[in-house]
Amino acid sequence: MTRIRLPLLLRIDELLSGGRAVYNQPIITVEHVLPQNPSELSQWLTDFPHAPERERWVQKLANLVLLTRRKNSQASNFDFVEKKKYFAMKAGVANFAITSNVLKEKEWTVAVLERRQAEILGAVAAVWRLD
Repeated sequence: MTRIRLPLLLRIDELLSGGRAVYNQPIITVEHVLPQNPSELSQWLTDFPHAPERERWVQKLANLVLLTRRKNSQASNFDFVEKKKYFAMKAGVANFAITSNVLKEKEWTVAVLERRQAEILGAVAAVWRLD
């Protein structure tokens, strides 16, 4: 899965941006909104108290965003509100459409992940005619 994540996310981002996206792939990385290994005192463990549920969502497309390599190393395992600050560039907008959509969210919950997963898969199915 890790080998196809970046190309797939780049294609999804291109779809979400209306085909206007331009990429410098060597500096683009994949970031998990809900971290793979949240720290013990983080809000993530309060919002996702059950490990199986957390693990179920951590690798799904809904939880993945694109960042530049520099931004990714800074994002770390911060709580959602703090992490969104790192996702945003100038004027509260991210470089990538798939990442900008996360900035609109007030919280990161299972309901948000479910909606986002359906939207992303719907976009992919429509463009690639997978219906």
